[in-house]
Amino acid sequence: MKLAIDGITHTFRMMVWTWRFIQQWRTRYVLCSALGILQHAWMSITTAYLIGQTTAHAATGDFASMLDTISMVAVVIFVGIIVITAVNYQVSRIHVLGLAQLRKTMFAKLTAMPAAEADRQLSGDLSTRMSMDAERTSAFFSSMMTGNGSLFAIPLSILIATVICIVKQPAIGMMNLLFLFISIYANLACIRREFTWHSKKMGIMSALTQRMIDVIAGSTVVRMFGLASYLREQYETDSRTAYSYAMRGANYNAMRSSLSSAMQWSAIVITLIVGSVYVHMGKADLGTVIFIVLMQSQINNDVLLVTNSYHQLQYATIAAERVKELLDQPDERMREAMAAPDVLAELAIDMRCVSVSYDTDLPIINNMSLQVRNGEKLAIVGGSGGGKTTLIRYLMELTEAGQGEMLLFGKPRERFSQEAVRALIAYVPQNCYLFDGTIRENIAWGHTHATDERIWHAVREADLDKWVHQLPDGLDTRIGEQGTQLSGGQRQRIAIARAMVKDAPVLLLDEATSALDGESEEFVQQALERLMEGRTAIVIAHRLSTIRNADRIIVMENGQAVEEGTHEQLLERSERYAQLYRMQYA
Repeated sequence: MKLAIDGITHTFRMMVWTWRFIQQWRTRYVLCSALGILQHAWMSITTAYLIGQTTAHAATGDFASMLDTISMVAVVIFVGIIVITAVNYQVSRIHVLGLAQLRKTMFAKLTAMPAAEADRQLSGDLSTRMSMDAERTSAFFSSMMTGNGSLFAIPLSILIATVICIVKQPAIGMMNLLFLFISIYANLACIRREFTWHSKKMGIMSALTQRMIDVIAGSTVVRMFGLASYLREQYETDSRTAYSYAMRGANYNAMRSSLSSAMQWSAIVITLIVGSVYVHMGKADLGTVIFIVLMQSQINNDVLLVTNSYHQLQYATIAAERVKELLDQPDERMREAMAAPDVLAELAIDMRCVSVSYDTDLPIINNMSLQVRNGEKLAIVGGSGGGKTTLIRYLMELTEAGQGEMLLFGKPRERFSQEAVRALIAYVPQNCYLFDGTIRENIAWGHTHATDERIWHAVREADLDKWVHQLPDGLDTRIGEQGTQLSGGQRQRIAIARAMVKDAPVLLLDEATSALDGESEEFVQQALERLMEGRTAIVIAHRLSTIRNADRIIVMENGQAVEEGTHEQLLERSERYAQLYRMQYA
């Protein structure tokens, strides 16, 4: 029993937590709850009493009184329908608005989450939380909580009906109260066990969603490496586990329904037997007995309704826990702007003894210092795992340093807000992300208020204009999810155009041509050269042919800059750079 009470308490806490999403409509919500409670209790008790009186009048042949009572029943039902229709309309609005607010809050959390934490999240798990979990959580502010069959209205109705039965016939009332306690205890015990298995099933469902996303996003890899049968086996294994958990929960659900029916009919049969004896002995009239039988039937139905609602709220509780777990993730620590950058400063970037680590104590960037002059074109090369991409992430403030500091245009970066820092930087990665939308929209993400003239200038500079003019819809052509309808070169040039539209003073290129063929690389490299004009550029490259014209080249190994110079200087005096060069051109 203690476990059941703890479960109810926990559900109540989660319910109160979810009400923050309907804060704007709180007054309306409370009013709907009060009307729902009053309507349910009033309809249930008044109707049962009037029906009992109608039967008693019919038994005595008093048809005039019977018709009057039937008229009163009709009036009660009509008024109750009007009240509950208005309540349900308002509750539906609150539910839709609250769910929208919940999803907006979750979406805002995704955009505010630190980049390192976002990278650790599985897209399948996040998709499940944003869709199914959010929908189930909204049950806490749906008609289940405020309608005529709500968890607030039904318990009050049960209490009032039980008290009336005890007052009318104490012996029958106390007997029904015993059945009520047994029924509630049995239902809560079954629900608690079902809740345990459903919690386990939800974790497996996130894994199943992730597998579906992997199959869709990696369809080419799945086919070319013959992974279909293997992934099907994994999916079937997880499905069997989820099925096993679901079936165990379903067993308790079936047991709960059977116990409820057994209690309901047992109580009614015994009430009829005892009531008939009382009528025969003259201790009760027929109308009172019929009234008590109807009230007992109503109590049993209400117990079934409230346990069914509580059963659904267990699903909502599990979902709300998963939603809360996401929303409780810390936001990225945002700074207030205390200074404005001087884009004419001598040094664009000045890193001083910076070390960056991830989940281990081993630093990815190890006590590294780096100065980049304003307008300089700096190239960074080195073997895999040397810390090049981590350096780029640190410059974009997507990861934090364990020690050291960085000056941006002559001032400590901490004096600028993160938005101001990122506004100074344009980024073109190896695999650029394109959104499901038009070419125009994907380019304009660099500057959401960019004019058509600015967008077309970027299109020409990125050498996209001839291709765009050939398309029936031009810039308004949809490119599909992640630009799957485009070639690698076209995707990279859209990313370059996006960076051009942003027109930031600092440009970061992370192996922007490494995934392209020779012809595409030549066109993209020309576009990159135009993009780098007049900007401070940091270029990470594996293909050394793309950085011959860099003002300076740094060789990174084990998170440190071990050598630097121009292309010619490094070929003459750097054994590591010369080795990289020979590996590509031997």
